[in-house]
Amino acid sequence: MKLRMHFFILSLCFVSISEARVFDINKETFAAYFGFTGGSSFVGKSGFENEAAANVTYSSDVRYNYTGEFGCLVSNPYVSARFGLEILKPVILENLLAKNGATDLYSQTSEILGYLPKLSLEFNLRRDHVSRSFITATSGYGYLTLKNIYTLAAAGTTAYPGMDTTMEAKGSAVMWGAGIGQEFLLSDTTTFLFEIGYRVFKVENMKYTRDGNYFGTAHTSGTDLQNNGSSRVIDLSGSFVGISFRFFM
Repeated sequence: MKLRMHFFILSLCFVSISEARVFDINKETFAAYFGFTGGSSFVGKSGFENEAAANVTYSSDVRYNYTGEFGCLVSNPYVSARFGLEILKPVILENLLAKNGATDLYSQTSEILGYLPKLSLEFNLRRDHVSRSFITATSGYGYLTLKNIYTLAAAGTTAYPGMDTTMEAKGSAVMWGAGIGQEFLLSDTTTFLFEIGYRVFKVENMKYTRDGNYFGTAHTSGTDLQNNGSSRVIDLSGSFVGISFRFFM
């Protein structure tokens, strides 16, 4: 009798272990995720253009934004809410050459970094048990830092004596965007997402975060970041393509 009971209990254990979780994307309610995007950027030369003088030309500009994002997803069959933190990193410009006509004034490194707490709502257009397509509406509030490091040439040293070689500034702005995506089962409880969209993130309130003498004018921390007399605007808006991985729990 005891042997039969032991055999019965052991059989139940094996049956429980062998039952695999049947994934249904419409019944999943929570996931952690991470993802990446890349796309065009309106930054251009706005991180440094006209900071010295209107007639100074530059050898390059920023044309692309790259981001990484992580967070969590709360989902139902009709709409999902995505709470995330996005790190935005346009291309770093190194050995950027500033010239006045044929004369080299200075070279510089220009680096921009943004981070954006955000909420995205995904409205499902079509779904089955293992995939869904949706449109996305996104909003958040982003913070931006700018760092320019200058190496003066001989002509630059003459034109801007005593100039500080590092400038730092920060700003913030509302971000919003929209997109369309497709999600499908990759394996077990992991899904893969492909998304295209457009982001609007224009920072108009940049402030110096350190005192310094730049291009013949002294500036103090907390004052407006200047473009040869006017306030500097950095526009990180642009289209993007992204991929993400979601891990349902």
